[in-house]
Amino acid sequence: MTFNSHIPLTSSHLSDSICMVWEVQGQSNLRETILPKGVIELIFNLGDGIAGTLPGDKNIQAPPCFIQGIATQVIRTRYAGQHHLFGVQLKPSMLRNIFGFEGAEFKNNLVDLTLIKASFLSLWHQLMEAGSFEKRIQVIEAEFPLVKKTDCIRTKKMCSLFFSNGVEGFESVEAFASAINYSPRQVNRKAHSLFGISGEELITYKKYLQSVNLIHSGRHTLSEVAYESGFFDQAHFCKKFRMFSGITAREYISLKSQAPFHIFS
Repeated sequence: MTFNSHIPLTSSHLSDSICMVWEVQGQSNLRETILPKGVIELIFNLGDGIAGTLPGDKNIQAPPCFIQGIATQVIRTRYAGQHHLFGVQLKPSMLRNIFGFEGAEFKNNLVDLTLIKASFLSLWHQLMEAGSFEKRIQVIEAEFPLVKKTDCIRTKKMCSLFFSNGVEGFESVEAFASAINYSPRQVNRKAHSLFGISGEELITYKKYLQSVNLIHSGRHTLSEVAYESGFFDQAHFCKKFRMFSGITAREYISLKSQAPFHIFS
């Protein structure tokens, strides 16, 4: 399996809207378990068909290109043939500017992109025809919609902290509110609109995300992961990790792939 990723430079117009562009290619007849990873993604299937189960045991047959919202539970997928996906991770603060919808509208769900904007079918064709990851990035650079920057500096900072490396400011809702100059009530309201979860859930979700990234660094014991992710102790960490992932942290360590949050079989 090969995995490529690209983070847009600040000089690129994509940096206002996109966190990362990625591509993964694997073998045929693959099964994948996707742990909640705190992102909203545009996904373009450049391989064969995808069937899967969304949170809530909702069975789906994925369209060629779709938007997948933030998940709070595991997603399971099956690839009938060749596994080849190209993805674009979006900044939640820019979602309304791009699509006219808040991130909460897509929570634990996926939506056919062509139902939102028919032009995405043309973009899918261009990505299919591009011969390499680098050329597909060039397609995104040329074709991805230009949008104005978000007017709310505090919303932008809220998203930046959520996607940052580390958990400083995530000790509590009150601490997070102070870090972005919001009231706890405003944090709760904004978390619901951007992510579809409460402010308290956002705090726990961030700590869980940090723990997965620390596990992939390969340099920490579970007790160190728990402490550096901001949990009270290892028992509290293990409980919350299983709540999100459906497996224990030790099971994840033994099953994890090159791509964080993804398990293949």
